[in-house]
Amino acid sequence: MSGYSDESAPVSYTACDVEKPSGLVDLDSGKFTVQKDGVYRLTFTARMSAMNGQIIRADMFVNDVLVGRSSANLDTSDSTTILDLETTNTLDMNYELKAGDEVYAMLNYVGTMSLIQSSMNYQIFFTGERIRAL
Repeated sequence: MSGYSDESAPVSYTACDVEKPSGLVDLDSGKFTVQKDGVYRLTFTARMSAMNGQIIRADMFVNDVLVGRSSANLDTSDSTTILDLETTNTLDMNYELKAGDEVYAMLNYVGTMSLIQSSMNYQIFFTGERIRAL
């Protein structure tokens, strides 16, 4: 298993299975560029691991503004418990977007070894689906 743990940059991708029209997602930057004004269903799902940590979050941004958060937390009141958490979290929202807007997800965590998992099996998903015009 490998993972992504960079809190300073948007989550990047190695492939895009469905992308119509092409060029909507920049795999290297992790950014989805809106082509038409509308209300979009935005989702980000990831298999997350908070090893020796307390919180792991997936944050959704539009044009560098935080618009949504998915979070998994551990109860840290018991100091004798090993604080490892593995979970699948989904952030799912409807949001009004304009052509040219950029949407991306970033990782945010407390702990020393937290990450989102990646392997040959799909474990990280982003969708930006236009559901209606403005």
